[in-house]
Amino acid sequence: MKRSVLVPGATGLIGSAVVELALTDQRFNRVITWGRRPVPKTSGVEHWGPGPSTLEEGLKNDPIDAVICCLGTTMRNVKGDKQAFLHVDKELVLALARWAQGVDRRFCVVSALGADPRSMFFYNRVKGEVEAELLRLSFQALHIFQPSILDGPRLENRPGERVGLAAMKFLAPLLPAASRPMPYRTLAHALVNVAAGGDTGTHVHTYRSIVELAR
Repeated sequence: MKRSVLVPGATGLIGSAVVELALTDQRFNRVITWGRRPVPKTSGVEHWGPGPSTLEEGLKNDPIDAVICCLGTTMRNVKGDKQAFLHVDKELVLALARWAQGVDRRFCVVSALGADPRSMFFYNRVKGEVEAELLRLSFQALHIFQPSILDGPRLENRPGERVGLAAMKFLAPLLPAASRPMPYRTLAHALVNVAAGGDTGTHVHTYRSIVELAR
């Protein structure tokens, strides 16, 4: 049976790759994006957006089978505004999850390696808080992906990240598997495969299991 999938954050690195893959995947007959703006120049995709007052106003009661949540920003993008970061990476993600929860829906979310609600690092703490809240909700299947630094073409200039990525790629053979840079298309393939799957329960994925799921 073919499935429908909703992709919040479809204009980002991972989200755009997920949409591209889902559109050509015979397991899906409907691909919907959610965000402030639609994916440019992409045919065959529906777009939902936030309502004029609340997020929920833009979400319909259509029987969506799976959600692949790729929402996320950086402190650089929000100019150091922690509240703006929390709005995207926590409030919107959890609002979408609460809308999507139910025994017939699968929820896949891109988190981060090191996510921990007790972390001293703001980014990791927020990701950990989101994961903790997701675990309290009810889904047919919940898949939490914890990649390390992503390896892929960025639209914005991130010189510090480029240097860090180059160093990590050089040291990859010496690093623990979970810490290795994650090719963005590998992550996208894994997300699409999980969204089309039929397993149940809660699953947390790091580098090795993500690579396996992408096959």
